Amino acid sequence: MKRCVIYVFSGTGNTKLCADLYKKYFEPLGVETEVFSVRMKDGKYVEYPDPAAFDLAGFAFPVHGFNCPKVMNDFVKQLPGLSEKKTCFIFKSSGEGLFLNDYASLKIISKLIRKNFDVVSDRRYVMPYNMIFRHTDEMVKSEYIYANALIDLHCREILEGNREKVRVFPLKFWFVPIVRILWLYAKVQGPFMYADKEKCLKCNKCVKNCPLGNIHFDENKGRYVFGTNCVLCVSCSFGCPAKAISIGLLNGWRVNGSYNIEKTAARAELEFPVFPKLKGFKGFLYKGYYRKADRILQENGVKLAKYAENVDNK
Repeated sequence: MKRCVIYVFSGTGNTKLCADLYKKYFEPLGVETEVFSVRMKDGKYVEYPDPAAFDLAGFAFPVHGFNCPKVMNDFVKQLPGLSEKKTCFIFKSSGEGLFLNDYASLKIISKLIRKNFDVVSDRRYVMPYNMIFRHTDEMVKSEYIYANALIDLHCREILEGNREKVRVFPLKFWFVPIVRILWLYAKVQGPFMYADKEKCLKCNKCVKNCPLGNIHFDENKGRYVFGTNCVLCVSCSFGCPAKAISIGLLNGWRVNGSYNIEKTAARAELEFPVFPKLKGFKGFLYKGYYRKADRILQENGVKLAKYAENVDNK
């Protein structure tokens, strides 16, 4: 049996859910899969599995401003080089379907290649927004079903030895380094985040959920304090049961509360698929991505209805 490790950074859980789907579809194919969440404590990465001990390695993250989050970039940067070449794949999640998100992996691809990883593919899955606007239940269901179908297909393609071009002409992604200023902005903005004392339940959920250990409760000040080790994953505000956390200048884009993706997707009364009917700005954000997804599934003989039925029958 082959063994695979997936290193995943996930703020609000969308990318982690995708990683769990890889495990779900890999294991029946004879690939024992370990999903490891990349986290930091006291400024250091929590001990992680050695990629040299696995046959395959996956690297996963949410797209932040058309880029890989700095915490994942730095995680890859500090990995030791391998003595033998290791097959690896990348996948990421984004809240909208714009093709610009496809270039978010470029910085870590070059790092992985230098460390003797053979990067055979780079995929992206649209998942519910945790910023800007909340996705409808119908959108959530469609996103989850498509993710199941596309990830199942990708697992089989990896084991069949398929590979794809993961590097593109530089002029196509000139904007990526410019938007990377968000890395610096996140560190500057961190201390301006706060929990409203009147609303705060002091449940400590934000402290437990922060993947970078950037939040602590100051007994002297009687409030939660946010440090400079922030990557704007918004795990704190998204998961706050009292909607008490302000995320600074981006507070107008704040989305609160879990989507309960798997439970929502199992609701048979929800329309599927919903994306062909979206109009205006939402149509612009998603239709192109799902037209391409439909074409890929059709070319590979994948019946999307099978995955819809499996979700409805849960």
